Amino acid sequence: MLEVPDQGNFGSDAMPSARRGVRMGEPTSAEIAAALVPLHAATDQQSLADAIEALAGPLEEEAAVCAFLDDGSGTLVPFVRGERKFPDVASIQLDISQRGPLAQVYGTGELVVLESLKDLVGEQVPDLPARRILLLPLQWEEERLGIVIFFDQGGTNVELFPRLAEHIALALVRLRALDQHFRFGGIDPSHWLFDREWLRLRVEEEVDRALRYGHPLTLLLFLFENLDEITRNVGRHQTEVFLRRVAAVIRGQIRSPDVLAGYGKASIAVLMPETERPAGVAAQSRVAARLSKMRLVSGVDSPSPVLLLAAASCPEDARTAADLVDVAESRLARHDESAQLEATA
Repeated sequence: MLEVPDQGNFGSDAMPSARRGVRMGEPTSAEIAAALVPLHAATDQQSLADAIEALAGPLEEEAAVCAFLDDGSGTLVPFVRGERKFPDVASIQLDISQRGPLAQVYGTGELVVLESLKDLVGEQVPDLPARRILLLPLQWEEERLGIVIFFDQGGTNVELFPRLAEHIALALVRLRALDQHFRFGGIDPSHWLFDREWLRLRVEEEVDRALRYGHPLTLLLFLFENLDEITRNVGRHQTEVFLRRVAAVIRGQIRSPDVLAGYGKASIAVLMPETERPAGVAAQSRVAARLSKMRLVSGVDSPSPVLLLAAASCPEDARTAADLVDVAESRLARHDESAQLEATA
């Protein structure tokens, strides 16, 4: 549960009280804390967008807050446009590959202060009635979520804005977690597959069926050994997109009766009824060949994914669900088979 800072967290020296009526100086800690309550209490995109836009209230009468989120394709799409005060902001479109202030703030995480929005988007929108425009990254751990733009009249201590950006990023991550919980119960959100617990139950069912009817059953494991290192280079979002693409490739190489499921944050499993181990290994090799041609992240310096493969069969290698999984995991740990995929092939 996210804690909303009390009045003391911001410090009385950093935020002197404002006079009644006309905004003079900086907002009080109580005003900021009150504005953060709906931000962290938001349970859907609309309520979060409203709460972000409302953050401008404690700043100044003519202030506005706009947020742009990374859609994973190189574009920052509007999440909060600030239309209520500055309608022209609704026409802004931002390209991450664009050089200049946007590349600086999004690439390095630095605060950038502009005098005119034209410095960011050229003549696309007219000047807005703001004395300064502040750009900050929305960042959670190593992941860039997007950017936030603050428009103000220059009366607020610039040190306040990074704190507000951090709270916006936390609220976005919290909302994403809530969304995943409600949409993907029993689903691993990393690769949008059924999770390991669901797979365990299916393995038990299929092993019982295989032994009952005398049919073979094969379990395949795919593990990206250096996924943590890759995530540190390209961010969690890009890693999850990569895993979902991997899952799509695997799905295209197996039969409809085969079971595809997550097996942890860096692993995917395939359960193949009525399949002996050689046939399962052949399917696994086809998948590895397809994955070797798949691009990881374009234009990013990142280590190549190292794919470890393992297979185990019932009744050849094991006669219980637990033993079948143990054999496959032990072969994975011994690196019986591995393949290094090209990051930019």
